[in-house]
Amino acid sequence: MNGQTGCARWRAASWAFPRVAAAVVALASPLAAASEPATGLVVGKAHVRGLVLAGGVRAYLGLRYGVAPVGPLRWHVSTQAHLAGAIDATHFGAACPQGDSTGAWYRKLAVAMGSDSDAIGAAPQTSEDCLFLNVWTPRAAAARHLPVMVWVHGGSNTSGYGHEPDYRGARLAARGVVVVTINYRLGALGFFAHPAISDVSAGRQGLSDQITALRWVRDNIAAFGGDPAQVTLFGESAGGTDVAALMHIPVAQGLFARAIIQSGYLAPDAFATPGTATRAATDLFARDETAAALAQHSPADLVHVAGERHKGAFAAPLVPPKPAFHVPLLIGTNADEFRMYLPADPATRGAGEAGVLLGMPRAGDIAHLLQRLSNDAATRADLLASAPVFHCPAAALARETLAAEQGAWVYRFDRVRPGHHGFGAYHGAEIPYVFGTGAAWLPAEPVDRTLSDTMMRYWVNFARTGNPNGPGLPHWPRWGAGADDAMPMVHFGSTVRVAPAADLALCALIAG
Repeated sequence: MNGQTGCARWRAASWAFPRVAAAVVALASPLAAASEPATGLVVGKAHVRGLVLAGGVRAYLGLRYGVAPVGPLRWHVSTQAHLAGAIDATHFGAACPQGDSTGAWYRKLAVAMGSDSDAIGAAPQTSEDCLFLNVWTPRAAAARHLPVMVWVHGGSNTSGYGHEPDYRGARLAARGVVVVTINYRLGALGFFAHPAISDVSAGRQGLSDQITALRWVRDNIAAFGGDPAQVTLFGESAGGTDVAALMHIPVAQGLFARAIIQSGYLAPDAFATPGTATRAATDLFARDETAAALAQHSPADLVHVAGERHKGAFAAPLVPPKPAFHVPLLIGTNADEFRMYLPADPATRGAGEAGVLLGMPRAGDIAHLLQRLSNDAATRADLLASAPVFHCPAAALARETLAAEQGAWVYRFDRVRPGHHGFGAYHGAEIPYVFGTGAAWLPAEPVDRTLSDTMMRYWVNFARTGNPNGPGLPHWPRWGAGADDAMPMVHFGSTVRVAPAADLALCALIAG
């Protein structure tokens, strides 16, 4: 990682820096049982059989959107699959090859929240043949031209999958949108730029998959009641990074009309250059290894090697050095992105904070501001970690969107679930609120259901009109052109309020 980022500074301070984890999964919230017989739908030349869920929402699961990237197609740009014949879409497809870091992260969270780690359940089936997506659509949605929301999962671009329980779109679809969740190639199969790989997708195979999925949505979503001209691309963590990355790829322009980035990792090293992408690949396999030799490695071998040599690393996509295009943007972060990763020992935490400050040009000014913002050492340490890679880049992208004459709306998720977990409003905490999946295995109060309802209404309004505001909701002001720490944003906590985020004053100081 770039030594000038906040991430690298935590490493330099000998802190256990976390992987940018996938979103929180409500592992005790199973897929809603079918309340009616399976339903059929004609999609092009295919007859697709799906499920009818409670409330009449239709679910079509495990649909193949891309030709299997196996054999000679490994590491190459993905190509769209075309549906034909009778298709059983009542079960999820395989997840892409990955290790157990996602499951381990969830187990850690479950234990901290007072749940039994057994609630995590079995790991998903994985296969290199994994280019599947899932569609949830409201009752009798055909020909209704509904807005479409396409979800890109998080997980450092090394783990995660589109059918994690908290990403299941039935409750969101019931609000009047078509919800699509996707798998995409990960790690050494999805972000691999070895010199022996000559394909144009090298270093961004996973982005290639996301583009292929968006093309599939463009060509097929009308059959599910969706409007291909009203696609909102939304994602969290690495998924948010990838949404931003796609704005730099010309062939993605026109495939989505709006974007939502939730806790996107947007530090300077979030996007790879040709040099850093090549170095990341040759860290795994020698520069002179041939394409034929690389092809002999099994998916399990590739996952193992990457896990051993790049443990905890973020797989940065290689993005062309082209000007970005902009679309209306809803973007935000969580108040305590890194808090769950901080060392429990206050002395270690303090030493880490001091070590990070030591490498900053305006260390004294930053330390003074941190003291004014909070007298809690954990809060200061979290801000020092979160500001450079989450909070400040989100505000900067909102400013760029404004400069491109597109609307931008910024939020901060502040809600802390009840209990003594000490994680605050942690990375990924907002996901079950956005999908309405509730995270039943986590402690909750009535306010959590109300907050989820409010957030879903904002998100659906944005997907429908490009503006999150609507009747019965507190007004959410657009981001403006003033100082970041003076700009009002929506804070999602026990109540919904509009106020600036004073910690954004750190941005100018950190930038030097």
